Amino acid sequence: MVTVHHSHRRPWGCLALLAAAPVICSAQFGGKGYEPPAPVCKPFKCPAGQKAVGNSKHKLWSYGCKDSGINVMSMGSLDPNNPMGGMNKGKSVDKCCVDRSICTQTCGATSRQCHDEYWACTKKICKGDQNCDLAAMMGSFSDPVDDEEDKKKDPPEEYNYEKDRQKKDCRGYEKSQESACQCVPKDDWQSKTESNLKAFYKTHNPEKLDDKGEIKDLAEVWKKWKGKESDMFKALATKYKKKAVEIRVKPKPPPYKPPPPLSKEEQAKEDKRMAEQRAKWDAEDKKRDEERAERDRAKAEEKAAKEQAKKDEEDGDTVEL
Repeated sequence: MVTVHHSHRRPWGCLALLAAAPVICSAQFGGKGYEPPAPVCKPFKCPAGQKAVGNSKHKLWSYGCKDSGINVMSMGSLDPNNPMGGMNKGKSVDKCCVDRSICTQTCGATSRQCHDEYWACTKKICKGDQNCDLAAMMGSFSDPVDDEEDKKKDPPEEYNYEKDRQKKDCRGYEKSQESACQCVPKDDWQSKTESNLKAFYKTHNPEKLDDKGEIKDLAEVWKKWKGKESDMFKALATKYKKKAVEIRVKPKPPPYKPPPPLSKEEQAKEDKRMAEQRAKWDAEDKKRDEERAERDRAKAEEKAAKEQAKKDEEDGDTVEL
């Protein structure tokens, strides 16, 4: 049996635990029922007098996530020279990842909507399959974004998983919305929306247009989708995604290069920082241990008092005041 200790202060990632305890890791972070909180991101906004509408020049694209999972059943024979050799070959949540890309790149879609639809999609596909659940967890991570300002902070900010994840999730969503949206005068909004719809049909389903290139049954379209225009474009892109979405190959990270050795002054500074951090962790651990011991002592005294009261009552020694 493998025992794994977790602490919100120590950045032990799930991947670091997979080789030693794949089942524990999957159950803790990507097992059945796993779903991180939805990111609360800023919606795209236009200046006063203008309204956001889809940018017809924006080309939908996605990396997908065909290789987002690891087969936990094969981790016992993990090859250190090929740690990703156990990629999940079973159920795939790639469809969910592509649909999420469509959502985040649909002008007007909210970050919560895209989050909820992704997890509903993965749960429908996985149905409790452990490898699939883990693939869904890994596929939910935003593409890594280098933040030069964070790197330059001295000392570096203390690692905070939820805060860091929220920042990256929102950065990707907000960047997608900036590409997918444009601002037009409110009076031009409906005509621009119709123009976008015509452009989409012309490319992906010309049968929806009449001989003059106009949308057939336009009144019915507005009757059905008025106030839900983003849902309409998202549904269309999802329906025709094989033609509408460009699937890109995710760039591979450059080979790892170890950092140059620190100078004596830098090493002394880093040693001091780590010593202070360890002292902080030790103090917090000591405080928790003391609080736990105090709670255990109080419970023991309470239990002893109840047992004594019960014994006194049975012996007839209870005195009423």
